[in-house]
Amino acid sequence: MLTTSSVTVGAVVNVSLLEFVLGGKRDYTRWELSGPVFDIGFQELQRDYGGTLNFTQVRFFNLTYTSCWNLGEMPVLWASENYYNDPSNSTVRAIFGTGCPVSTDTLSDLAREWNIPYMIPMVGGPGDKSRFPTITSLAPLTWTDMDRNASVITRLMVANNWTSVGYLCSSTGPSYECRLRFDQHSEFRVNKRIYQFNLDSESVDNIKFALDTMKAQTNVIVIVAFKNLIRSIMMAAAELGMTNGDYVFYAFDYYDAPIGESLPLGTRPWMIDGLNDHEEEAKLAYRSLFVVSLANVKTPEHDRFSQDVKSLAARQYNYTYSENENINPFAMSEYYAMKILGVVLNETVTIDGVAAASDGAGLSKRMWNRTYNILGRQIVLDENGDRVADWVVNQLDPGGNAFRPVLQWSSSMKIFTAVTEEDGTPRQIVWYNRTSLPADRTFPADNHDSTDSGTQRGTPAVAIGCSFMAVILLVAIVLAVFYRKIIWNKLRPAGFGIPPVLFRNEI
Repeated sequence: MLTTSSVTVGAVVNVSLLEFVLGGKRDYTRWELSGPVFDIGFQELQRDYGGTLNFTQVRFFNLTYTSCWNLGEMPVLWASENYYNDPSNSTVRAIFGTGCPVSTDTLSDLAREWNIPYMIPMVGGPGDKSRFPTITSLAPLTWTDMDRNASVITRLMVANNWTSVGYLCSSTGPSYECRLRFDQHSEFRVNKRIYQFNLDSESVDNIKFALDTMKAQTNVIVIVAFKNLIRSIMMAAAELGMTNGDYVFYAFDYYDAPIGESLPLGTRPWMIDGLNDHEEEAKLAYRSLFVVSLANVKTPEHDRFSQDVKSLAARQYNYTYSENENINPFAMSEYYAMKILGVVLNETVTIDGVAAASDGAGLSKRMWNRTYNILGRQIVLDENGDRVADWVVNQLDPGGNAFRPVLQWSSSMKIFTAVTEEDGTPRQIVWYNRTSLPADRTFPADNHDSTDSGTQRGTPAVAIGCSFMAVILLVAIVLAVFYRKIIWNKLRPAGFGIPPVLFRNEI
């Protein structure tokens, strides 16, 4: 456990931890998953800093609010009531949760107005920290690193010398995440072709139409969808002849949280309840699929913490983790946020005094651009207050029964390294039905970008060239008119012209 010795400063600082969670059965940060994590984190804060900081846990949830759509703006109302009617008269407040985009955005506005730290566990929230200086994101971003906006797929494209890629986005589930990843990749669109195709429906015919359209544009396809749809897409790709080794597919593992369709890909990923027909065909199709996931380091400290969380969840939250279910990274982010807040609050009060603890922007700034050792893991916050996480690329093992890591990216070192076998040799990527990676799709030399609408955009160089030619043409027209007037004046007879006509008011 991360611990920092407490220092008595003559006065105990009251700290309110405002925790917003959902009810229901599907959300990654719902109360039965986040609740035990919050409870253990709260107990450790009291243990580690009780001589300096007096923590109060304030949890807001209603079991009838089972989705972000149901929850709406309720957290804003709850937070406002607490802020203006807090009986404890806390010196410091900090907000945790909710994991819902709409409420996260509005809570961010309140946190800025009240100058209190807001620790966001999920992807989302304002990115401009110059306008929102109290916001810290603990979401484990698998597709960006310290360079900001540099996506996993961007890195893979550079490493493999690919210049075109297509994003195939589900119409349900992680559609927001697909748009976000596409937009981040679009920051690097110069001299690359990047396409996005949104599935209006998930019927087989619609999937085939999307794939057939994309195969004419790129050999690299990124799937952002849940497990069931990934299987349907790969089966459709097989029927279209796209799993013969000429095309490569990437998907994202939606973390080890078995919630409905978001079950981890894990062992025998092509087998899904009710969809186990054509097993051999599906297994063969998955040879062309790579899966990007978090690089979660296993440590004894984390294993003990996981057991404590699971035990508490069963005793007090009526939730039993399945045999292979891990504490999902978003719930873990709540714990990391509490530990980081404790470290920084204790430092601030000890070094700068009690008054400094009420400056949310100052506290947040102190959190950023640091590395924390929590549960034996390195938790890194960049200079913008966003968590940086390492990730791995997985491929089916030689037996074809489970995905295993073959490539890992270090965000701190900014390099790819091969995963090593037990004997120390590097694990090799196996490109199905070929001896090397699929070739890049070549196009005419007029590099341009495209989206799913089929419209094409010129590169900045082309735009500058067109503008320059337009200026030259305009100057040429002006000179031609001026030169024509000079020649005309020289050639016309003396006295030639139309006499002026005087209007009535000029006589």
